Amino acid sequence: MKIVYWSEYACPFCYIGETVLKQAFRNLNTNGKLELVMRSFELDPSASREVVSETPDRFAEKYGMTRERALQRISAISEMGKSAGIDFRYATTRYTNTFDAHRLTKLAQDKYGNDTAEKLSTNLYDAYFTRNLELSSHDVLTHEGINAGLKEEDITAVLSSDMYGLEVRQDEQEAYSRGIHAVPFFVVEGKYYISGAQSIEAMTETLKRGMDSQAMTCGPEGCRI
Repeated sequence: MKIVYWSEYACPFCYIGETVLKQAFRNLNTNGKLELVMRSFELDPSASREVVSETPDRFAEKYGMTRERALQRISAISEMGKSAGIDFRYATTRYTNTFDAHRLTKLAQDKYGNDTAEKLSTNLYDAYFTRNLELSSHDVLTHEGINAGLKEEDITAVLSSDMYGLEVRQDEQEAYSRGIHAVPFFVVEGKYYISGAQSIEAMTETLKRGMDSQAMTCGPEGCRI
C-alpha cells in the first residue's frame, strides 16, 4: 500500500498522525508492505535558524491566548502523543527553520530509498519532540542522517549547498495546488484522504478502503474485486 503524505517536522500532529497511521496498518494484519512517501510542507518558511522564543509563548501568540491556556493546550497535545506511544515533550521543543531537514529528506529519498528516508524522518521527529534538538543545526542533521544510514559526505554536500531546495518548494507548490493548507495530509493509494491526526479507528477504516481498491482488477470486460 502506497501513501503519499505532506508533513512538517515541527508539527506535533504530523508526528502523532504518522505514528497512528503505522499502528492502524499493523492492526490490519496484512502481509502487504506499507510504502510511505513524505512530501515537504513548511509551516513557516521564514522561521529563524535560531531559537527566538519558548514554545508556550510562541503558541500563545500564534493562537491569541494566555500563556497558561497555551500550556494547557500543549499538555493536551502531548498526552495525545504519549497515547500513541511517543515520549512527547512538546512544551520544551526548540523551534527553528526546518528547510534543511526537508532537503536532507529529499537526499534520502533520491539516493537511498523510501525505507531510509522513513527512518530519517522518524529520527528527526524524535530529535525535535523527544530530545528537543534544533533541526536547523547542521550538526544535529548530520548526526541523525548518519544514524539513518546516510553517508556523511552526501549529507555535507547537501547542507553546504542549495541542493534539493527546488524539490522542497515543488512539494509545497503541489500541496497548495491541491488545496492543502494544513498538515498532516495523507493520500492513500491516490484515492482516499486523511487530514490531520485522526483516531486509529478512522485511519484503519480509510486504509481498509485503500486495500479494497488494491484488490480491484480491470480488463476488457470492466472492473471487478
